[in-house]
Amino acid sequence: MSSMSLFSGIEHINTNTRLDNESFTAVFGSITVDLTRQPLAPGDHTISAFAMFGSVTIRVPASIGLHVDGGALMGSAEHEWRTSDNRPLSSAGLAELEFETSPVRLRITATAIFGSVRIVRVVGVQSQETTAEALPESSDIAGSYEGETRRIASL
Repeated sequence: MSSMSLFSGIEHINTNTRLDNESFTAVFGSITVDLTRQPLAPGDHTISAFAMFGSVTIRVPASIGLHVDGGALMGSAEHEWRTSDNRPLSSAGLAELEFETSPVRLRITATAIFGSVRIVRVVGVQSQETTAEALPESSDIAGSYEGETRRIASL
């Protein structure tokens, strides 16, 4: 699931239950990674996000333990709360899970140079254990793409 965006935009919807050293790099572009659609397996998961003159947004369910480290040089590394329909929330009164005791733990290393890395905690997503319908690990079904398509050119 790792990817790089150079002068373009990429949107990922996670279909994996394990995230091991996934890397997202945006240079003069943007990447949005949605981890709210597929439950992650219990245990440790790791992601690194790097933005240079671009942006990386990582959407994670509020029901997992999260540890973020890294930094920014003439950029920003932000952490915010939103509802499942993307409305902003105040973090006041919202309980964040303890990283060490959470069954699902995600470590994110975020680095921004003249860019931004946003971590969005999504409230209202079903918990990891009770998700009734999850995306398949991988799909070979033609036409199973989710997202927006545009016609580039006609022959």
